[in-house]
Amino acid sequence: MDFNSSAVFREFHPAGNAGIHQELAQYLREKIESGALQPGERLPSLRELAELWHTNFFSVKLATDLLVNSGLLNKQHGRGMFVAPRAEGIHRVGLYTSKLYGSRSDLIAFSVLRDILQEKFQARGVECAIFDDCRPEEQHGQIPDALHQAILAGRIQAVIGVVVREIDNNWFDRLPIRKATIMSDTLYDFSAQAQQLKERGCRRIAGIISGTPRKQSNFILAGLHSAGIKIMPRNLRVICDESLTSQSWGEIGYRCTMELLTTTPRPDALIVYPDNAVMGAMQAILHLGIRVPEELFTIFHRNLELAYFCSFDSAYIDSKIEDIADRLIKTVIN
Repeated sequence: MDFNSSAVFREFHPAGNAGIHQELAQYLREKIESGALQPGERLPSLRELAELWHTNFFSVKLATDLLVNSGLLNKQHGRGMFVAPRAEGIHRVGLYTSKLYGSRSDLIAFSVLRDILQEKFQARGVECAIFDDCRPEEQHGQIPDALHQAILAGRIQAVIGVVVREIDNNWFDRLPIRKATIMSDTLYDFSAQAQQLKERGCRRIAGIISGTPRKQSNFILAGLHSAGIKIMPRNLRVICDESLTSQSWGEIGYRCTMELLTTTPRPDALIVYPDNAVMGAMQAILHLGIRVPEELFTIFHRNLELAYFCSFDSAYIDSKIEDIADRLIKTVIN
């Protein structure tokens, strides 16, 4: 038996929280997933493993049988047991949606995105597996078991996070296969809108944008910075996932707009992203009787496939859900 291989297996220490064969199976899964055990690598015999792990032969056999059944190990008669090769190419993609927060209306754009992704993948001969995550909040610190097993068994070779909440990032970022998510600042460019603000001479700019403590909608902030425009912290509202537990995007858009536009001096420009918050922002502007664009220059986000009616003379951050789908597909397939 190879000394380096034996060193990998000697790291196992039973926790006593489950049957020994389940702990052994999980230990091997983690070693394969992390790359400590590479595809094609030969494992010690069952008796050698039992000796290394100070357990019995049958517990080791049960553990390795679980991984053989899930496609992670191959047993070859007369040769031994090997780490299974990874599937070549992308022929099945998982579409993950976290449904922890948000009303059904807030998820409409994501539902359309998922439908478009399925159509485009189907046209490429790639199947899609749907993973809707409706678990309670306290369970979102770990990868959903169905998704985990699909990855380990090689049933999917890539995953797209249609909706990935901040609480899900800890495990999503570490997935051992190709992955992409809509929450990417590279999807949009704000330079043209920032130039409009500069040409109009707007100096007191307010913004309502989605974000997290780790990642705000940086494409907006980056566009403002590149145009030499500053947005004061008191005029910025960054909406995190936690805000959506008690209010919808529309309610948040209304409340934040009321807060921002009743300060003194009042902002002369308002940026609202994403489009879920725009309807609430428009209601607040109408409620306050502010004339647009004479008294307030607005820049609203809108998905062109879900365009809304706006009676204001507004500028827009226009996006096509179909273009977003194309970028996500390119990330995981090319």
